[in-house]
Order: sequence, then C-alpha cells, then structure tokens
Amino acid sequence: MNKIKILVVDDEAGIRDALNENLIDEGYDVFLAKDAVEARKIQKEENLDIILLDIWMPDCDGISLLKEWKNNNNVRCPVIMMSGHGTIDTAIEATKIGAFDFLEKPISLQKLFKTVGSCLKSTIITSKLNRSFIESNEQIFIKEYRSKLSEIKNQPLIYIDGHEGNFLNITIDYLLGNDVYKLDKNSVLDLSHLQKIQSKGKNNFFISHYKKLSNFSNKELEVLIDSYKKYNIRLVFADVRINIFSSLFDEDVRSKQCYLSLPVGQDSDMIPDYAKSILDFYLTNNLNLGYKSFDTSALNLLRLDSTFLNIDNLDHCISDLVQRVTAEVIKAEDISSYITKERNGNPLAEDNNITENDHALYGKNIKEAREDFERNYFNYHIQQGKSVTDVAKISGVERTHLYRKLKQLGIKNK
Repeated sequence: MNKIKILVVDDEAGIRDALNENLIDEGYDVFLAKDAVEARKIQKEENLDIILLDIWMPDCDGISLLKEWKNNNNVRCPVIMMSGHGTIDTAIEATKIGAFDFLEKPISLQKLFKTVGSCLKSTIITSKLNRSFIESNEQIFIKEYRSKLSEIKNQPLIYIDGHEGNFLNITIDYLLGNDVYKLDKNSVLDLSHLQKIQSKGKNNFFISHYKKLSNFSNKELEVLIDSYKKYNIRLVFADVRINIFSSLFDEDVRSKQCYLSLPVGQDSDMIPDYAKSILDFYLTNNLNLGYKSFDTSALNLLRLDSTFLNIDNLDHCISDLVQRVTAEVIKAEDISSYITKERNGNPLAEDNNITENDHALYGKNIKEAREDFERNYFNYHIQQGKSVTDVAKISGVERTHLYRKLKQLGIKNK
C-alpha cells in the first residue's frame, strides 16, 4: 500500500529534521525542501498529499509561493502554513489564498498530527464506488459478477434487474463503454430513434426504468426488439419490473443468459460481504483514512435492514461512515446513527404518495410482491429486538411455521 506523501518546506534545518522524524514515525512518506526552488521541483515531480509550508523564507516567502502555485493551478493538494512570527492577519491572508490551516511555531506534536489528520479527512479522493470496484476486486462474488458481465456481453438482448443509480451506471460503463445510446425518459420508445443511433455510430440502445414500458404488450415488445435487431442494434433494458420480461420467455427470465441482477439482489446474507468489500475499496483508494473494520454486530445490523439490498444505499452508508467514524472499529451504534440520520432526512412519503419503491413493488407479480412485503415485515420486527416467539404472536403465524418462513425468506433471527 502506498504511503501518504507530505512535503515539508522550511529554511531551518532543525525544524525540517524534527518534522521529518515525527511524520515518518507516523507512517508518512516525507520530502524535505529548504527553499522555494527545491519545493517547486519536488512539487512538480511528486504526487503530494499535503504540503507544510513555512511563511518566512529568505529567497521567496511562503505566501508568495502559495499564490504562485494557486495562480498557475500547480498545486492540487492541501497546504498548511507554518510560522514562528505569525499574526492573525497573516493567518487570514493565507487561508484567503487557499491554505487549509495555519500552524504557529513551536509546533506541538498533538497540534501537528491533529491538523494533518483533519487535512487528510477533508480530502477524500473517492466518495462512491467506481468502475475499478468491478475491474480490480478479487473477492469471489465480484469475480462471479465480472464473469457474468463477460458472458452477457455477447447476448442479443440484455435485461438488467436493479434500481437506477451509481452502480447501474458503472455496470453499463463496464459492459458497453461509450458504445451506447440512452433513451430520454420523456421520449417515446419506438423506431424513431433508429436514425439518430446510427448517425452516432452506436450499437446499443439503453432503456432504463422507462415508466411506459408496462404499457407494451408482449407482441409489441417483441416487434420492437426484432426491429432494432435487424439493424444490428441491441436493446439493453434496466428495470425492477421483472414480470414485464418474464412474459417474453417460456421460463423465468432470471434463468436466461440475457439476465443480470445488480448486487446485492435479494440475498441479505451477502450484505456483510459486500459491506466489507466496499469498505476495503475506500481504504485502498483513500490512504489517509487509515485502518478500519466492522465488528460483527455492525455487519449483522446491516444484514437485517432490507434497505441495503440496494448496493447504492449500502455504498452511501459506508462512504459516510468511513469519513465520520474516527475509531478503527465501526460498531452497531454507528450503523444505527446513520440509519436514524437518513430516515430523519428522508421522511416516509404520505400514504397517498406512490414512491419509487412502490412502483417497483407494483410492477412485480403477486407472489414476488408478497415475498418482498413479508421479508420487510419480519425484518422490521427482528430489527426491533423481538424474539421469534414475539414475532409469532404479533404476526399471527404459528412459531414452527414462522421458523420455516424466515429460512425461506433468507432472514436470520437473533
């Protein structure tokens, strides 16, 4: 794993050496410059994460050097100014130019490490999953997903089962690259797009969560797919209303090679594995975050919340936690705090408002919709800490039958 790179610019050898020794002890890769000339050279050659810059230097003062870098857009990492003769006015001027903070000499180790830590936390490089999560991840379940993407690339039709969001976008990017024409949601889905697709030299027509798709009969959908196919244009659908496509085949669409389910799907037991893999992704791409891990209770709480069957929701949760939780271990109370914060910020819609999740539910056949409701219903009560006996009384389901039902739905009771 690469180390965080810090450049120390100071004309006093004693200060350079002291900062160098202490920062190396903390695990940083340190570069030293005694003046602006050396600083410019190192800044140009190295991909730095932080610069500690002295204000008073004989050849070129730190304020002037910072202005130079900012004006020429030559520095993209945070700069922390240092001075033994600083004033409030100097500190204000430095921050106006773009300095992250101001350290007054003599610099205590506590103040140094706190400022460097805060600086690094403010510069999260990667805040959501990107294509490299699919390309470079060696976890078995991601390798299997990657293998499925390779298989599906050669299919004449592609159906992706999953919600709109970031992970769908990176899947499409991995699968199709730039060879894709996307249907505007306000457009009419017919053959009128053919000429525009051909003029742009695209071979894939991406139709994502098109509300009026449910108005098409099986025959109309087949004719549309075949009509584009004649011109070597493949239709790629993304939707959660799986029943629309199941009716096109003699068997369940999920058994067809053209079918792809976005993670996590309906397998709540996979939530902890994806959570750990996403956490590892952030730690690898943001070296400043240091080491973090989940304890068992945190992973279990994630597993019991059906919200996290949508990988974008799980991703957002972990991205928030790695930036907010200062301890090495992410605990159940951290997950609970996040869930409460999100639910308070996104109150449930009133009963007479149909949400996106409602549309997804109503788009399923009655058996699948009932299973989704039962899964959410039992998950809710178990998350409240209720025993199977308690849930049996509340639900009116006989306890022995309830054990079988929970197993069937993939729910583990505490």
